[in-house]
Amino acid sequence: MTGQLEIDVTATLPGFTLELAERIPLAGITVITGPSGGGKTTLLRVIAGLEPAVRGTIRFDGADWSGLAPHRRGIGFVFQDVRLFPHMDVAANLAYGARRRGAGREMVAAVIEALDLGPLLHRAPQTLSGGEARRVALGRALAARPRLLVMDEPLTGLDRARKERLQPYIARAVADFGVPLLYVTHGEGEITYLADRVLTIAGGRAAGWQPPAPRLTGRVRAAGEGWIELERADAVLRVEGQGRVGEIWAIPLGRDLSLSTRDPGATSGVAVLEGRILGPEPGEGAPETRPHGLETGGERLTIPASWVPAPLRGVEGGGPVWLSLARIRARPLASA
Repeated sequence: MTGQLEIDVTATLPGFTLELAERIPLAGITVITGPSGGGKTTLLRVIAGLEPAVRGTIRFDGADWSGLAPHRRGIGFVFQDVRLFPHMDVAANLAYGARRRGAGREMVAAVIEALDLGPLLHRAPQTLSGGEARRVALGRALAARPRLLVMDEPLTGLDRARKERLQPYIARAVADFGVPLLYVTHGEGEITYLADRVLTIAGGRAAGWQPPAPRLTGRVRAAGEGWIELERADAVLRVEGQGRVGEIWAIPLGRDLSLSTRDPGATSGVAVLEGRILGPEPGEGAPETRPHGLETGGERLTIPASWVPAPLRGVEGGGPVWLSLARIRARPLASA
């Protein structure tokens, strides 16, 4: 059974108050989003024990964290500014993280492998690119064997291509080390790719939970240097990634997906799959505006009405569709 982070707090800061009572599953990646100044970073600092003016309780998997010193909570915190030690090379930065929690060399070696840090070990932080520095900061946090990983807009300032190159390392870290992650971001692409669940915070209050982006899944049947083959009931898909045979990977769906009532042919994208729109889901509002069910490859997904081809939108019983993927970005799923 998955543990929970139980939060029931009021934090009073100059000109701002955070009031929150939520339960966050301690599994996979919880993305925290919302408007600027809404309280996302404050929430992370409260959880980490870095805000003094807090009333209420925080319980981590049943353990009471209220009043517990920050260094005893076992949180790995990755800030927007990576805060590497400039007088240490990458190897020493990683070793420092491990020493803080008594982790051994085996843990450091595993982090180096998972994040591909080997070529950077003897580099000084000042010589690293923005993306490299963020990988090292993540590695230093992981090397301390945290019980909880917290990342506050860690990809801010990077262009889209660099953000997309770093996201698989984050997913890999969560999958390999089984550490739950709280991840703050405004980025739509980061939310689509990384989130297992989404909590929105605005005005110092929780504004609701959203499910992750619809996603296909497959099992890795073969893996090479930089690629894997994902086996599904309806297809075998070759995608970029560093995986292991037997792992379950997800393909989050978003802007790269289009649905058609006619077979677009194999040239329309990197993959074309057959499926069926099942009709609108129960709920309030007109049928054509409600989320719709989609079945493909033995999986049942729920997708926004705007994704559904117009002839099938709002139609009970739906009809056949073809899914065209312009590109495939996959990530490993953390074990529950």
